[in-house]
Amino acid sequence: PPLRVGCCGMWARRCGAPRRWPSRVKVAIFTLLDGTIGLSIYLYMAGSNINFLDLRRPRPMDVVCLTRWGNTGHHATSWETDPNEWFSWWREKAELQDALETNRCSAPGVAGISCQKAAAPVGDMARPLAHPVSWARDWYVDVLGLGARLFFALAVLIWVGIATHDQALICPSSKNLVLDVRGVNYHCPLIRRLWRCLAGHQALIHILKRVGSCNRNSLLAACTASILVPILFAWNVIVFNFVIVPIVLLAFVRYPIRMCRVWVFIVCIATSIYGLALSILQFGFAASAPGARPHYAITWQVEIAGDVQGLSRAGCICGCDYPISLDTCIRLAVIGMATTMKSVFVTVRCLKGLRRAQWANLLSVVFPVPMTVYSVDWRQPDGQPIRHRDGSMAVQEEVAFDPFAMMDEQPDADFTTLNLAPTRVHAHQRNADGTVELIPQRNGMQMPLQPPPMLVSNLHLVETEYIGCCGFPWPTGGRRAVYMPHSSKLFKDEFPDCLQPLESDRLRLSAAHSAQLEVSGCLRQCDYDDSSQAEQ
Repeated sequence: PPLRVGCCGMWARRCGAPRRWPSRVKVAIFTLLDGTIGLSIYLYMAGSNINFLDLRRPRPMDVVCLTRWGNTGHHATSWETDPNEWFSWWREKAELQDALETNRCSAPGVAGISCQKAAAPVGDMARPLAHPVSWARDWYVDVLGLGARLFFALAVLIWVGIATHDQALICPSSKNLVLDVRGVNYHCPLIRRLWRCLAGHQALIHILKRVGSCNRNSLLAACTASILVPILFAWNVIVFNFVIVPIVLLAFVRYPIRMCRVWVFIVCIATSIYGLALSILQFGFAASAPGARPHYAITWQVEIAGDVQGLSRAGCICGCDYPISLDTCIRLAVIGMATTMKSVFVTVRCLKGLRRAQWANLLSVVFPVPMTVYSVDWRQPDGQPIRHRDGSMAVQEEVAFDPFAMMDEQPDADFTTLNLAPTRVHAHQRNADGTVELIPQRNGMQMPLQPPPMLVSNLHLVETEYIGCCGFPWPTGGRRAVYMPHSSKLFKDEFPDCLQPLESDRLRLSAAHSAQLEVSGCLRQCDYDDSSQAEQ
């Protein structure tokens, strides 16, 4: 990156900042940035306006005028005016009939006009959307308002969990208190017992044991399992959202540091489920007819010249119902998919700490990984490949994925750690017979501009550099020689793509002559009294 953000902490320490405080500040900033994503989703869904609707297809009805027309409740103006409408996302048809009979009024010039031909002042189009005044079912659900409130609450809960988790990991006295799965099962066994009791998977396992033999009972068991699997899946989703999530939330409120990692894991899974449900629902609305989509009312003020039926000069509020547009359904579906993906990514980050607490990582801060780390290849203590790998496959060959994968999944992971230090790209060793060879490096090094090994010349001429501001190397105009011993052979008789094996004496002499010319070209920059000394 252009700015070395990773070194800002050490600069802050050199300027007098206490230990761990630069990390605390960075974690707090990044946690707030993660929270803004959920806040942006809420503001988009809560800021529903006339652009969300399909104005070409109003509901076939006349303009309705009421003295009081309830807003959807998720708009900011509703939060400021009437707190009773904060949770008004559910309405019954009987409530609609009462509102129409009680608040109906008559406005001259509007009565009897259909919504297809209605005209409204442009200034009133900035009003928030209102509840529709007609629907076919016995109940009405405000999809936008419910989604806005739900994702706002989930975003706040995730933000609190991530902030608590990362700040606890930074604090030396609290990092050992954050529990992994084994710790949760030991200290809170009720959660595991309750889930296993309500999951109902034991009956499915008992049925699947009968599948396999070619008889009548096996066929009956297979049919029963095929019917029971989707039912149990839906049942477990309900148990997870309405039983496990509230219980883990209560445990997190009681023990915020111990349960913060488990809480972030659970709430992110719940968020991914709700995001997927939002996408599926909106794709269903997009594929359906406009009349089957959620409707909202556009309202405008109609002033009355005098007192009519006891009304003040403020007059009536008139409006018509319109469905949400196809573009709005697509945008909300994309928001749901993005929310699901973001939640899954945060869930995966929790896995290392949930498997083993000593391998935990920060959830808010993500570091850039240099390409030179790949391919990551390491073995078990006995020299054998790890599980799910063989000798032809490295532990991690994909440069876009976690280079520390599988390290926390080993049997001895409780007693291992990881040390990072820069090492030479090509190291040499001297054998018992006096020959010098390259030490075998990891396979498939992915670093760009990899320097070749020195096979003939002892000196490798490079430009002299000065490490300046922000760690960038700047050439000084000079040259320096890096001394490397001769490599008489390569490991495993393999040669890099850019080099060929020097098998004949003629090729060896030619290469030695080229190296001597390269060195002699630099002699003009050196001030020696004796030319033989310069040759040496």
